[in-house]
Amino acid sequence: MILSILKIIGIILLIIIGLLIFILGLALLVPIRYQFEGNYQGMLDGEADVRWAPVMFKASVCIRNNRLEYIVKLFGGIVMTNTDKKISWIGRKFFSFEDDLETKEEDFQDETVRKEPDEAEDKLQGELLGEAFIKKDTEKKEEKEETKKERKKNISVFDKFRRILKRWKEKWNLFLKKIKEIGKKKEDLLKVYHSKRFELAKKDIKSYLKRIFRIIKPDKLEGFVHFGMEDPAVTGQILGIAAMLLPLYQGFLTIDPDFTKSCLDGTLKGKGKIFLFSIVKLAFKVILNKNLIKVTKKVQTILEA
Repeated sequence: MILSILKIIGIILLIIIGLLIFILGLALLVPIRYQFEGNYQGMLDGEADVRWAPVMFKASVCIRNNRLEYIVKLFGGIVMTNTDKKISWIGRKFFSFEDDLETKEEDFQDETVRKEPDEAEDKLQGELLGEAFIKKDTEKKEEKEETKKERKKNISVFDKFRRILKRWKEKWNLFLKKIKEIGKKKEDLLKVYHSKRFELAKKDIKSYLKRIFRIIKPDKLEGFVHFGMEDPAVTGQILGIAAMLLPLYQGFLTIDPDFTKSCLDGTLKGKGKIFLFSIVKLAFKVILNKNLIKVTKKVQTILEA
């Protein structure tokens, strides 16, 4: 009997673990897909959306006639929006705070109603307490002024001058001490900066940034820019700068200069996907990187010293 119960419990636990592994696999291996499209012809128009299938997530943003509209869906229901569309119960429960504000306002109103009968009494007590506090405060101020006047009478000019010098000396010594501390920290930080460990950490950061760009870069990207300035010479200068940056946009962006008039218009569209598995993998590499850990610890100890 006991063995059969344990078997059933074990099977249930295995099913739960299997479901968790399956959900985790879906979350890591099913990509987040995104796409965007926009154009500018004196006014910006465009739209973009992000989708993630495991939780039926979809976020859409649209700009039309200088008006921004957005809709966020989760499990097929709208949870956030600035349009007239109805929000689902998930949105009202977890993403909306209007109900809480209404209840708080009602509670506040009830409290004010309950306190109305005692308002006159509270006002009288408040006035009496206020007068007492003001009286005590004035008495203390008068006492302080009297003591200051007595001290000023007793202190000679030489003593005043000596105290002023003492204060300035203390401030100067404190300033010199801070300068020395800053200089020492600067030397220690420069040692870290010129160390071999820091060079290795810089190389690792550069490689991580390249990997992030590979993870998030669009699979398809197309763009067109048509521009011109009032002065054709300025248009030529901008075109020269664009030519120097050609390796960055070659293959997906077309630039069409206009030397006859001042204008600016263009289009840009693209789509791609992001795998959470790649992001998590890269995050673990960054967290467990020995060079970054040692450099950050060294810098923290120098700054905290």
